[in-house]
Amino acid sequence: MDVTISSVSVSVAIVACLVWAWRVVNWVWVRPRKVEKCLRNQGLTGNPYRLLYGDTKELGMMAKEAQCKPINLSDDILPRVLPFHHHMVKTYGPKNAGKKSFSWNGPVARVTVMDPELIKEILVNNDVFKKPTPNPLANYLVCGLPSYEDEKWAKHRKIVAPAFYIEKLKNMFPAMYLSCSEMVSKWEMLVSEKGLCELNVQPYLESLTSDVISRTAFGSSYQEGRKIFQLQKEQAELTRQVLQSVYVPGWRYLPTKRNKRLKEINDELRSILSGIIRKREMSLNLGESEDSDLLFLLLKSNRQEIQEHGNKKDKGMSIAEVIEECKTFYFAGQESTSDLLVWTMVLLSMHPNWQVLAREEVSQVFGNHKPDYDGLNRLKIVTMILYEVLRLYSPGLLLTRTIFKETKLGELTLPAGVHLLVPVLLVHHDHEIWGEDVKEFKPERFAEGVAKATMNRLSFFPFTAISVVLASIVVTWTVRLVNWVWLRPKKLEKCLREQGLNGNPYRILHGDMEEYSTLTRQAKSQVIKGSDDVVPHVLPHLHHIITKYGKNSFIWLGPTPRVNIIDPHLIRDVLFKYNVYQKPPTSGFLIGGLVSHEGEKWSKHRKIINPAFVIEKLKYMLPAMYLSCRDIISKWEMLVTAKGPCEVDVWPYLQNLTADVISRTAFGSSYEEGRRIFQLQDEQTKLVFQALQSNYLPGWRLFPTKRNKRMKEIKKEVHGILSDMISRREKDMKAGKCESDRDNDLLGMLLESNFREIQEHGNKKDTGITSADVIEECKLFYFAGHETTSSLLVWTTVMLGKHQNWQARAREEISQVFGKNKPDFDGLSQLKIVPMILYEVLRLYPPAATLTRVTCKETKLGGLSLPPGVQLFLPIIAVHYDKEIWGDDAKEFKPERFSEGVAKATKSQVSFFPFGGGPRICIAQNFAITEAKMAIAMILQCFSFELSPSYEHAPFTVISLLQPLHGAKIILHRI
Repeated sequence: MDVTISSVSVSVAIVACLVWAWRVVNWVWVRPRKVEKCLRNQGLTGNPYRLLYGDTKELGMMAKEAQCKPINLSDDILPRVLPFHHHMVKTYGPKNAGKKSFSWNGPVARVTVMDPELIKEILVNNDVFKKPTPNPLANYLVCGLPSYEDEKWAKHRKIVAPAFYIEKLKNMFPAMYLSCSEMVSKWEMLVSEKGLCELNVQPYLESLTSDVISRTAFGSSYQEGRKIFQLQKEQAELTRQVLQSVYVPGWRYLPTKRNKRLKEINDELRSILSGIIRKREMSLNLGESEDSDLLFLLLKSNRQEIQEHGNKKDKGMSIAEVIEECKTFYFAGQESTSDLLVWTMVLLSMHPNWQVLAREEVSQVFGNHKPDYDGLNRLKIVTMILYEVLRLYSPGLLLTRTIFKETKLGELTLPAGVHLLVPVLLVHHDHEIWGEDVKEFKPERFAEGVAKATMNRLSFFPFTAISVVLASIVVTWTVRLVNWVWLRPKKLEKCLREQGLNGNPYRILHGDMEEYSTLTRQAKSQVIKGSDDVVPHVLPHLHHIITKYGKNSFIWLGPTPRVNIIDPHLIRDVLFKYNVYQKPPTSGFLIGGLVSHEGEKWSKHRKIINPAFVIEKLKYMLPAMYLSCRDIISKWEMLVTAKGPCEVDVWPYLQNLTADVISRTAFGSSYEEGRRIFQLQDEQTKLVFQALQSNYLPGWRLFPTKRNKRMKEIKKEVHGILSDMISRREKDMKAGKCESDRDNDLLGMLLESNFREIQEHGNKKDTGITSADVIEECKLFYFAGHETTSSLLVWTTVMLGKHQNWQARAREEISQVFGKNKPDFDGLSQLKIVPMILYEVLRLYPPAATLTRVTCKETKLGGLSLPPGVQLFLPIIAVHYDKEIWGDDAKEFKPERFSEGVAKATKSQVSFFPFGGGPRICIAQNFAITEAKMAIAMILQCFSFELSPSYEHAPFTVISLLQPLHGAKIILHRI
């Protein structure tokens, strides 16, 4: 019995060995020879089959030899990039025979397909022509959507697709921009250190695309994403080595050094991605929105798919499958895009004429504005260039499909198991398809689109749809960035110099900002002596440029040129043609409202706000101004009573005075809440000032820096306080409640005017301003009403402390008009000397030292023709000190200049504009002058004063507003 069982076992073993041996022999010899005979019978040619290896050794050897031989720029790249496939095309047969050839990938026959009609048939019939089963070791690299078939592919495609919708991709632009700006900053440092320098851009562009895909795929987790890139880069190199040899079934289980490392990397990648995915799922459960990155969008889409099918888990993707899709994001998004960027830069360097055409198009579409998706879609030349680069240097070189049953393809009948090889690069370089100039860089081929260029044949297919979207966006942004930081500024510089304007040569990205900062620091460290000019201290860089280049000059605010406008006739044009010369865009953190609006929106807001600042309304605000002034004077009286004549720094007192005035006049009974707004706005001013010291990179405000977070917190708190105030006022108005202080404050007047405007237009809400608009106008009340008047008051105090004769004349006039009585509106209107003093202070120390406007289209200004995006710099204080306008005594304090009014003093020129000018002149100028008159009148009724010996004269600007750096110390005497 034992013998019988043993005999059977041996027999079974022998049969099994024979079956296995037959399968091996069939795999490595019998079947390949049978397939070879079938293919040759149908007119296909190729190398004879060689046992096991086929053509792999020859392919590897030819690739190695080709990489050792450099080629000239004008050479055909096919013999170097695809040497074996190019060799097959040349070797086998007459003209078309090479296109009907086959090669051997080990024991598997690969039929080369280059006919566009057959390629179309292969790619369209994806249920027949499927992706070949990959080498199992290659699955360590990517095993997501590109490797699936049939229902699984359809399910994954449906879930992944929403992450790449156009509206979602728009949200990823800031992340793309930040990555590009970081790379350009590195280049800028190299250029600034060495001047023109040679640079290998490939590693930079690889880092750029990995950084882009890290940020867009994983958002706030992009540092972990960068680690994934490093691991996948190593994995890709190991996979390349694997694919260069024939895979023997079961080989992946052997503990070779390469196999072990492939598995280690795969395990580490899965661990990192699992952690990121778990954190994202928790955020999704908590309802937190982070839908600007691919992973969050993928998880959200997956969850929706599961919920739509009754929470059946199998209808969505598993965590393991999500991990594989993330790996695919990386490989598809990074490798193909970096290749495209590298070859685009190489070809644009070789063909500067196309570089110029691309630059001009980008400039025409965007000017100096932030790019948007609609604008990107209008870029025709850039798109033509990208398509031609993709044709000549396709990221995907080969495309492979297989058949699992006997299949008809054109006139061929192919046996099961044959691979179909589509050599993408060979098709793109086929002179029968593209013409005899096929090797030449000619983007004009695509002038009428891909369909026209290919004559509606499938002869252009550089890579997958996902990669195309990512690559196109990144390249467009890179072109846009290079245009913004270098190409466009150089073009503008040339244009300005050709018209006789002079300035420093443009320095990449920073322009004159570093010199500006250095000169500003130096000026702030110095104290002005009595006879010194204020302009070099307040605007040191402007003074430096004008001294060096003259009045017809420009400066660089980063990559944006600012043309200095000092001629009163040109200033008039700029200020009065407000629809042509507009205000540059602002961040909105500090102030928005009327001052930042343009066109119809500005007209609507101006009309609604204007009634709050008419003269008869200002009369009602006088009691609030008096009360605030009285509080400050009481504090000073206590100091003088306790100490006698004493030194007082009046600057903080005057800041509190104007803050208190605007709190009372703007918000009436809610002025305590208004004072909280003042404190927050004061902090916000300092933060915005810090931000303005450096170049602003579009999208930077979205990143969670300490300053950005605090600015958002302040904005949110200010909006909260103002929203509550406005809500209460609107309820009172609807209920018909009447409070005198409420009706006479700015907020009440604004809401009333807005309510009337809406009623007059049949209660159409859009004819008025929204609650959000009201909030912005309230913030503007604060900034303009407080900062402007406090600056005017402090410099008036300094000038009167220095010029005792004018202090005495002003006090005498106030005594004649009011005596010891409380100042009233009619009395303030009778004052002549006080307004003269205030105007002269506004000339010498205008609250706003500068104004800026920008051209939105090509514009004629005097003899200049200015392209769009140029800023016009109106240095108010420099014009106010111009001896050619005001005479040799321009630096002197002489209020008598204004004894016959402003028009007479300026000879009707626009040479005095402390509150701006034209239709957009500051709406609150009467408010500021009235408040200043009230404060000066009450101070001079009670005190005399002179400058303290410890006073240091050092005016400086905070967001262009003129303030005393070291305070304003005076010796105060009680009258």
